[in-house]
Amino acid sequence: MYFNHAFRKSFLLPNANVALTNAATSALTAGQLNIYTAAWASVAAATESAAPFYIVQGSYFNSDKISPALGGYKESIKSKLINPKYISRVIKISAKTPVQNIVQVPVSCGLTCDTTYRLRVDVKGSPALRFLSHNMYRTLDSYTGCCSTVDPTLVKDPVPTLLNWADQINLSPIFNTMVQARVYKWVVTTAATAIGSAATTSTVGLTITNTSMLVGMKVVGTGIPANAFISALTSTTGITIKYPIQQTAPTIAATVSVKAYSDLYSGAIDTPQVGTATVIPGTGTQTGVGGSAVVSAGIATGATIAATNAGGAYVYSGAADAATFTYTAGTEPHIELTGAYVETKFGDCTFTPTDKYDIEPLIIYTSLTDESGDPCAVACFTTTHSNTGTDTAANLATIIQNPVQAFGTGETVIRDMILSGRYAQVAYPDSSRVESLRMREIEADPAISAVGRTSYYDQILVLHSVPRFNNPSGTFDNDQYLLVYYVPSVVSGAATGNTTTALTNFLVRSVNLAQYGSASGTTFALESF
Repeated sequence: MYFNHAFRKSFLLPNANVALTNAATSALTAGQLNIYTAAWASVAAATESAAPFYIVQGSYFNSDKISPALGGYKESIKSKLINPKYISRVIKISAKTPVQNIVQVPVSCGLTCDTTYRLRVDVKGSPALRFLSHNMYRTLDSYTGCCSTVDPTLVKDPVPTLLNWADQINLSPIFNTMVQARVYKWVVTTAATAIGSAATTSTVGLTITNTSMLVGMKVVGTGIPANAFISALTSTTGITIKYPIQQTAPTIAATVSVKAYSDLYSGAIDTPQVGTATVIPGTGTQTGVGGSAVVSAGIATGATIAATNAGGAYVYSGAADAATFTYTAGTEPHIELTGAYVETKFGDCTFTPTDKYDIEPLIIYTSLTDESGDPCAVACFTTTHSNTGTDTAANLATIIQNPVQAFGTGETVIRDMILSGRYAQVAYPDSSRVESLRMREIEADPAISAVGRTSYYDQILVLHSVPRFNNPSGTFDNDQYLLVYYVPSVVSGAATGNTTTALTNFLVRSVNLAQYGSASGTTFALESF
């Protein structure tokens, strides 16, 4: 090659169940795949081949006024002749749905009276930069109140300070667009004696014998995803929890120790009051193209906020000053910050490849000081900075859930398809002029319109070379090609199909046969990411 890149060509599979077929190339339906010999004889997908072959896809075009007699746009899409001796890599990359950053600031003791505690929150990431032209930050001040006239050595209940910080975040017209703050207080730790089958659909059945459990409580336990709440309670032994949609079903043991926390509110002006349904962040679904559930959204839990301690969700009244406030390690009251941002963007009607779309997650950082700016005087907020139990440091948030950037989004696939089509001289007018939009309806590849912009796609990549045996320069050379097949992913509701398995198995076995003499060998293997 004259440069260190591969010639790239992208293909869209309409679904994961488009089976490889023995039909002629002219009989392939839109998006359907098949494998052919160099003489254009169909190759059974299950039968590996050491001889060169083509991978052919049926065209998405259903009409062609340019050259219908010769196939034109309706002609099937063919790869270069692929010699398995020259295949260097076969890769499968699974889609990833976004994961929010969740951090927690627990407090382990009573706070000093007549003192202001300051929580600084920094929110960093592309959404914040685009919204404000700088990273978002704010210092939240909370005054603990005057000292007791009876005994000035008494300390203050720390929970009102947490609630004060939460109110300042949730009532900020700027800050609350990217961060939601909730305050929780531990109620009970109990064992689940049996558990239902966990699923990505965000429900799981727990069998718990404990009368302290109520709808609206946050539950924490090994294997239970972050932001899991009790959404239904048919009896003291039948509990259903809800959690944000997961990439894969969580693994929760048959017996698990469960901690339950009440959802606290301050009762301040303009915050949710008694009787208002609580909202769990990230436990609902948003319907995408084709009915796929692709984005988490908030839904009501069914709980209501009570005026006094009702367990699930209630307006908190601070405890009287005391000699000490102590909490068992791991059950401290805490403020929890969840990063969430939904970008305002246009729909499909005037889409151009230069439209902005954002997949970078927000990252939340916190730090604490007292009123003098001393970070060492707030020992009650010493936390473990990571969710692995290491990196203990004062005044930093505990990371409950690390952020994950989305991968394999429909927005990315559309742009890859447009680029691939332009290399093949398939037009895609992208001006905002009305004429261009009309020409796009006529000229654009229908495969682009078939991509769900809010869906997710797995990728199968085939990297192979085509040698130049007769090079005018007299130098032996190779051209490198990368074939990329986009397949609807199960993470956006697509069914598990046989196309990816059949195609990857054929390719891997053919390479092993051609390069190592045995199709069942494991010298060459599928790379999965």
